[in-house]
Amino acid sequence: MSRALSSELLKLRTTRTFYALVGSSLGLVLLIVGLAAALDNNWEGNSTPPSIDLLGIAFLCQLFALVLGILAVTSEFRHGTITPSLLAVPSRTRLISAKLAVHLGAGLLFGLATVVLILVLSSAIFSLRDIDNSVGGSELLKVGLGNAFSIALYAALGVGIGAVVRNQVGAIIGALAWIFVIESLLTIIPGFEDTITKYGLGGVAGGLSGSDEFTDGGELLAQVPAGLLLAAYVAIFVIAGTVLLKRRDISA
Repeated sequence: MSRALSSELLKLRTTRTFYALVGSSLGLVLLIVGLAAALDNNWEGNSTPPSIDLLGIAFLCQLFALVLGILAVTSEFRHGTITPSLLAVPSRTRLISAKLAVHLGAGLLFGLATVVLILVLSSAIFSLRDIDNSVGGSELLKVGLGNAFSIALYAALGVGIGAVVRNQVGAIIGALAWIFVIESLLTIIPGFEDTITKYGLGGVAGGLSGSDEFTDGGELLAQVPAGLLLAAYVAIFVIAGTVLLKRRDISA
Protein backbone atom coordinates (compact mmCIF):
# COMPACT_ATOMS: atom_id res chain seq x y z
CA MET A 1 0.00 0.00 0.00
CA SER A 2 2.87 2.39 0.73
CA ARG A 3 4.10 2.02 -2.86
CA ALA A 4 0.65 2.88 -4.18
CA LEU A 5 0.41 5.92 -1.91
CA SER A 6 3.87 7.12 -2.95
CA SER A 7 2.93 6.72 -6.59
CA GLU A 8 -0.28 8.74 -6.20
CA LEU A 9 1.52 11.45 -4.26
CA LEU A 10 4.10 11.69 -7.00
CA LYS A 11 1.41 11.97 -9.66
CA LEU A 12 -0.37 14.67 -7.71
CA ARG A 13 2.60 16.90 -6.97
CA THR A 14 4.16 16.60 -10.43
CA THR A 15 0.96 17.33 -12.38
CA ARG A 16 0.48 20.89 -13.57
CA THR A 17 -3.30 20.45 -13.49
CA PHE A 18 -3.21 20.17 -9.70
CA TYR A 19 -1.40 23.47 -9.26
CA ALA A 20 -3.55 25.14 -11.91
CA LEU A 21 -6.81 24.08 -10.23
CA VAL A 22 -5.69 24.94 -6.71
CA GLY A 23 -4.06 28.23 -7.73
CA SER A 24 -6.96 29.42 -9.87
CA SER A 25 -9.57 28.50 -7.27
CA LEU A 26 -7.71 30.24 -4.46
CA GLY A 27 -7.13 33.27 -6.66
CA LEU A 28 -10.81 33.47 -7.60
CA VAL A 29 -11.99 33.03 -4.01
CA LEU A 30 -9.57 35.61 -2.63
CA LEU A 31 -10.54 38.08 -5.35
CA ILE A 32 -14.22 37.75 -4.47
CA VAL A 33 -13.50 37.93 -0.73
CA GLY A 34 -11.29 40.99 -1.17
CA LEU A 35 -13.85 42.85 -3.25
CA ALA A 36 -16.70 41.95 -0.91
CA ALA A 37 -14.79 42.97 2.20
CA ALA A 38 -13.51 46.21 0.66
CA LEU A 39 -16.60 47.43 -1.20
CA ASP A 40 -19.65 46.10 0.64
CA ASN A 41 -21.05 48.62 3.13
CA ASN A 42 -23.71 46.37 4.65
CA TRP A 43 -21.58 44.56 7.21
CA GLU A 44 -22.55 46.67 10.22
CA GLY A 45 -25.37 45.26 12.30
CA ASN A 46 -25.06 41.68 11.00
CA SER A 47 -25.47 39.00 13.64
CA THR A 48 -22.73 36.93 11.98
CA PRO A 49 -19.13 38.24 12.05
CA PRO A 50 -18.20 39.41 8.53
CA SER A 51 -15.24 37.02 8.14
CA ILE A 52 -17.40 34.04 9.09
CA ASP A 53 -20.00 35.18 6.59
CA LEU A 54 -17.35 35.39 3.86
CA LEU A 55 -16.23 31.82 4.52
CA GLY A 56 -19.31 30.79 2.55
CA ILE A 57 -17.40 31.76 -0.61
CA ALA A 58 -15.16 28.74 0.02
CA PHE A 59 -17.90 26.65 -1.61
CA LEU A 60 -16.19 27.47 -4.92
CA CYS A 61 -13.17 25.49 -3.77
CA GLN A 62 -15.44 22.50 -3.11
CA LEU A 63 -16.22 22.43 -6.82
CA PHE A 64 -12.56 22.66 -7.81
CA ALA A 65 -11.74 19.87 -5.34
CA LEU A 66 -14.52 17.76 -6.88
CA VAL A 67 -13.01 18.24 -10.34
CA LEU A 68 -9.55 17.43 -8.99
CA GLY A 69 -10.80 14.12 -7.60
CA ILE A 70 -12.56 13.25 -10.85
CA LEU A 71 -9.39 13.93 -12.84
CA ALA A 72 -7.42 11.61 -10.54
CA VAL A 73 -9.19 8.62 -12.11
CA THR A 74 -10.48 9.78 -15.48
CA SER A 75 -7.09 11.15 -16.57
CA GLU A 76 -5.67 7.64 -16.23
CA PHE A 77 -8.18 6.34 -18.79
CA ARG A 78 -7.98 9.38 -21.04
CA HIS A 79 -4.20 9.26 -21.38
CA GLY A 80 -3.89 5.47 -21.20
CA THR A 81 -1.80 5.48 -18.03
CA ILE A 82 -4.23 3.16 -16.26
CA THR A 83 -2.44 0.12 -17.73
CA PRO A 84 1.04 0.92 -16.31
CA SER A 85 -0.62 2.02 -13.06
CA LEU A 86 -2.26 -1.40 -12.70
CA LEU A 87 0.97 -3.14 -13.66
CA ALA A 88 2.65 -1.32 -10.77
CA VAL A 89 -0.33 -1.85 -8.43
CA PRO A 90 -2.26 -4.93 -9.68
CA SER A 91 -4.94 -4.68 -7.01
CA ARG A 92 -7.61 -2.32 -8.33
CA THR A 93 -9.07 -1.90 -4.86
CA ARG A 94 -5.68 -0.82 -3.56
CA LEU A 95 -5.25 1.61 -6.45
CA ILE A 96 -8.57 3.34 -5.79
CA SER A 97 -7.90 3.33 -2.04
CA ALA A 98 -4.56 5.06 -2.60
CA LYS A 99 -6.15 7.69 -4.83
CA LEU A 100 -8.87 8.21 -2.24
CA ALA A 101 -6.43 8.62 0.66
CA VAL A 102 -4.13 11.00 -1.22
CA HIS A 103 -6.91 13.22 -2.53
CA LEU A 104 -8.73 13.23 0.79
CA GLY A 105 -5.53 14.46 2.46
CA ALA A 106 -4.79 16.94 -0.31
CA GLY A 107 -8.37 18.19 -0.17
CA LEU A 108 -8.11 18.74 3.58
CA LEU A 109 -4.89 20.75 3.20
CA PHE A 110 -6.50 22.67 0.36
CA GLY A 111 -9.51 23.38 2.56
CA LEU A 112 -7.44 24.53 5.52
CA ALA A 113 -5.38 26.82 3.28
CA THR A 114 -8.60 28.27 1.83
CA VAL A 115 -10.08 28.97 5.26
CA VAL A 116 -6.89 30.55 6.61
CA LEU A 117 -6.39 32.78 3.57
CA ILE A 118 -10.01 33.97 3.61
CA LEU A 119 -9.83 34.79 7.31
CA VAL A 120 -6.48 36.58 7.06
CA LEU A 121 -7.45 38.67 4.02
CA SER A 122 -10.93 39.59 5.22
CA SER A 123 -9.76 40.37 8.77
CA ALA A 124 -7.03 42.67 7.45
CA ILE A 125 -9.47 44.57 5.23
CA PHE A 126 -12.12 44.89 7.96
CA SER A 127 -9.45 46.12 10.37
CA LEU A 128 -8.43 48.85 7.91
CA ARG A 129 -12.08 49.82 7.50
CA ASP A 130 -12.69 49.82 11.29
CA ILE A 131 -15.48 47.28 10.95
CA ASP A 132 -16.14 45.09 13.97
CA ASN A 133 -15.09 41.53 13.13
CA SER A 134 -15.04 39.87 16.53
CA VAL A 135 -15.05 36.12 16.06
CA GLY A 136 -15.46 33.62 18.88
CA GLY A 137 -12.91 30.82 19.00
CA SER A 138 -15.49 28.03 19.07
CA GLU A 139 -17.47 29.51 16.20
CA LEU A 140 -14.32 30.02 14.14
CA LEU A 141 -13.19 26.44 14.76
CA LYS A 142 -16.62 25.01 13.93
CA VAL A 143 -17.15 26.87 10.66
CA GLY A 144 -13.49 26.75 9.61
CA LEU A 145 -13.13 23.01 10.07
CA GLY A 146 -16.54 22.43 8.52
CA ASN A 147 -15.46 24.21 5.35
CA ALA A 148 -12.12 22.39 5.27
CA PHE A 149 -13.72 18.96 5.68
CA SER A 150 -16.38 19.71 3.07
CA ILE A 151 -13.63 20.49 0.53
CA ALA A 152 -11.78 17.31 1.48
CA LEU A 153 -14.90 15.16 1.12
CA TYR A 154 -15.72 16.70 -2.24
CA ALA A 155 -12.25 15.74 -3.47
CA ALA A 156 -12.90 12.18 -2.27
CA LEU A 157 -16.34 12.24 -3.89
CA GLY A 158 -14.67 13.17 -7.17
CA VAL A 159 -12.50 10.06 -6.97
CA GLY A 160 -15.62 7.91 -6.60
CA ILE A 161 -17.46 9.64 -9.44
CA GLY A 162 -14.41 9.33 -11.69
CA ALA A 163 -14.22 5.61 -10.99
CA VAL A 164 -17.90 5.14 -11.84
CA VAL A 165 -17.91 7.38 -14.93
CA ARG A 166 -14.56 6.87 -16.65
CA ASN A 167 -15.20 9.50 -19.32
CA GLN A 168 -13.55 12.71 -18.12
CA VAL A 169 -15.86 15.24 -19.77
CA GLY A 170 -18.97 13.25 -18.93
CA ALA A 171 -18.00 12.88 -15.28
CA ILE A 172 -17.23 16.58 -14.78
CA ILE A 173 -20.26 17.88 -16.65
CA GLY A 174 -22.54 15.31 -15.02
CA ALA A 175 -21.36 16.12 -11.49
CA LEU A 176 -21.64 19.89 -11.92
CA ALA A 177 -24.98 19.59 -13.71
CA TRP A 178 -26.35 17.53 -10.82
CA ILE A 179 -25.28 20.11 -8.25
CA PHE A 180 -26.30 23.25 -10.10
CA VAL A 181 -29.14 22.16 -12.38
CA ILE A 182 -30.74 18.84 -11.50
CA GLU A 183 -30.98 19.38 -7.75
CA SER A 184 -32.49 22.83 -8.36
CA LEU A 185 -35.04 21.37 -10.75
CA LEU A 186 -35.97 18.64 -8.27
CA THR A 187 -36.84 21.29 -5.67
CA ILE A 188 -39.64 22.46 -7.98
CA ILE A 189 -41.48 19.15 -7.48
CA PRO A 190 -44.03 19.57 -4.66
CA GLY A 191 -42.84 17.84 -1.50
CA PHE A 192 -39.25 17.48 -2.72
CA GLU A 193 -37.96 20.94 -1.83
CA ASP A 194 -37.10 20.26 1.82
CA THR A 195 -35.76 16.79 1.03
CA ILE A 196 -33.35 17.99 -1.67
CA THR A 197 -32.32 21.02 0.37
CA LYS A 198 -31.41 18.86 3.36
CA TYR A 199 -30.15 15.68 1.77
CA GLY A 200 -28.85 16.67 -1.67
CA LEU A 201 -25.13 17.03 -2.34
CA GLY A 202 -25.31 20.81 -2.21
CA GLY A 203 -27.38 20.78 0.95
CA VAL A 204 -25.15 18.45 2.94
CA ALA A 205 -22.05 20.37 1.82
CA GLY A 206 -23.72 23.57 2.98
CA GLY A 207 -24.73 21.99 6.27
CA LEU A 208 -21.23 20.69 6.96
CA SER A 209 -19.58 24.00 6.09
CA GLY A 210 -22.19 26.07 7.89
CA SER A 211 -23.08 27.86 4.67
CA ASP A 212 -26.25 28.07 2.59
CA GLU A 213 -24.49 29.13 -0.61
CA PHE A 214 -25.59 25.93 -2.35
CA THR A 215 -29.21 26.25 -1.33
CA ASP A 216 -32.12 28.63 -1.62
CA GLY A 217 -32.05 29.40 2.07
CA GLY A 218 -33.95 26.33 3.24
CA GLU A 219 -33.29 24.52 6.48
CA LEU A 220 -30.06 22.50 6.43
CA LEU A 221 -28.87 19.54 8.45
CA ALA A 222 -26.60 20.21 11.43
CA GLN A 223 -22.87 19.89 10.81
CA VAL A 224 -22.30 16.39 12.21
CA PRO A 225 -25.26 14.70 10.44
CA ALA A 226 -24.44 16.59 7.24
CA GLY A 227 -20.81 15.48 7.42
CA LEU A 228 -21.76 11.87 8.05
CA LEU A 229 -24.21 11.88 5.15
CA LEU A 230 -21.67 13.43 2.79
CA ALA A 231 -19.14 10.79 3.88
CA ALA A 232 -21.77 8.14 3.15
CA TYR A 233 -22.24 9.53 -0.36
CA VAL A 234 -18.48 9.34 -0.84
CA ALA A 235 -18.43 5.72 0.35
CA ILE A 236 -21.27 4.75 -2.01
CA PHE A 237 -19.53 6.19 -5.07
CA VAL A 238 -16.11 4.84 -4.12
CA ILE A 239 -17.43 1.33 -3.47
CA ALA A 240 -19.49 1.38 -6.69
CA GLY A 241 -16.51 2.68 -8.65
CA THR A 242 -14.20 0.03 -7.21
CA VAL A 243 -16.64 -2.76 -8.05
CA LEU A 244 -17.07 -1.48 -11.61
CA LEU A 245 -13.32 -1.07 -12.06
CA LYS A 246 -12.76 -4.68 -10.96
CA ARG A 247 -15.36 -5.95 -13.42
CA ARG A 248 -14.34 -3.88 -16.44
CA ASP A 249 -11.71 -4.89 -18.90
CA ILE A 250 -8.74 -2.54 -19.17
CA SER A 251 -7.38 -2.20 -22.70
CA ALA A 252 -3.64 -1.76 -23.15
